[in-house]
Amino acid sequence: MLLRFLLISFLFSFLPALKAADCSNGRYIKQIFSQVDVTRNVKYAHKKQSDGMYIDLKYDVYQPHGDTVSGRPIMLLIHGGAYLKLLDQNSPDIVLMCDYFAKRGYVAVSIDYRQESNLLGLLDHETMVKAVARALIDTKDAVDHLMMTYQNGNPYRIDTSKAFIGGVSAGAVSSLFISYTDSLAQMPLQYQQWVTEVIGDSADYILRHKFDLVKPKVCVSISGALLDTNWVVNNGIDMLLSHGSADNIVPYKFGHPFGIQQLPVLYGGKSLYPVMVNKGIRVEFDDWQGRGHVPFMNLTFPDIIFNLIDQSILDSTERHIANFCYKYLGCDEMTTGIQQHIMKEQLSVYPNPAKNNFSISIPRDAQFQKWNVEVYDIAGKRVYQNNYSNTSGNINIEQNLNSGMYFIKMQYEKGDDWYVYTGKVNVVN
Repeated sequence: MLLRFLLISFLFSFLPALKAADCSNGRYIKQIFSQVDVTRNVKYAHKKQSDGMYIDLKYDVYQPHGDTVSGRPIMLLIHGGAYLKLLDQNSPDIVLMCDYFAKRGYVAVSIDYRQESNLLGLLDHETMVKAVARALIDTKDAVDHLMMTYQNGNPYRIDTSKAFIGGVSAGAVSSLFISYTDSLAQMPLQYQQWVTEVIGDSADYILRHKFDLVKPKVCVSISGALLDTNWVVNNGIDMLLSHGSADNIVPYKFGHPFGIQQLPVLYGGKSLYPVMVNKGIRVEFDDWQGRGHVPFMNLTFPDIIFNLIDQSILDSTERHIANFCYKYLGCDEMTTGIQQHIMKEQLSVYPNPAKNNFSISIPRDAQFQKWNVEVYDIAGKRVYQNNYSNTSGNINIEQNLNSGMYFIKMQYEKGDDWYVYTGKVNVVN
């Protein structure tokens, strides 16, 4: 079993790469295109809003300029805005992310969806539940429209087996809801009635068959939340969560959005992560301590006007998404030019043996890095993962583990290389 673990975790770093034709020059990880072609305002639906007015729903398609690859992965990104008509598919953070992924070889799509024009809708439970239902069905319709283009000549040259979905704030809520809402029966009876009023009598059928045309490999949730942790199942969609611990808009753990008691309790990244781990889902969590709503955005005055985007945190978030999704693209890691350096220095772990909680001393020559920490049991199953930023001294792990030997893999990125440290801890309960 120990040999199996070592093979799973480290051996790939030393084996020869299997060349993948469309992954050369760091494609999907590094920026290999300098320009992006944008097809704007592609109409995918004409629908009635809550106020009775009809609007055209549109999406924008970002493609790498000059790309010749015939089948590219597709990244669908959904903007935020609290389900109020504040933003659209040109939301600055989504535009930056679409540009980022298109320059790495993806086809990135930013969609708009129906939102509430009356800002007071945020104070009404029924209004917001119906707004989420509209956004969910609009997202499905945008995906169906993209699949129609795929079936009719595939002008965007997408590979439907490599599809990813994600969003920011309300867009992340929509991404989580569409990933885990499989039937009306999951919802409270009042919600079932409201959703049926919005979608129609076919609501349950639509929810059950939402992935008939294409199913995402990964859902990316940046400051998103879910109505019920019991909805979380291992359905083949892996998860990348990012949330700020000081988020007072979408709950980091659980609570009412904006602290408004009329709105339903939602469960954020901190609550969802351990549930997903226990379900055996491949999940990673960017736990941004001290950051507020949408960790890479500065939403307090005057930064919201003069310094809206924290570029360093956005860069980190985009790199994490790219690296997380990379395993689904049929490439070998060494093809990209990325190298893993396995450090000879073993991690110092104490106490050892430990009773669940233990600390890892950060190597002296690697202070203030952004660390990805993973813990594996002796069978090679990952039982813990988290990210830690700008840390010096120690990393404290608090996890309920069964008695036994566990192996630790701790790494950080510098340039285009990963530096990997390993260690072990014996847990005795």
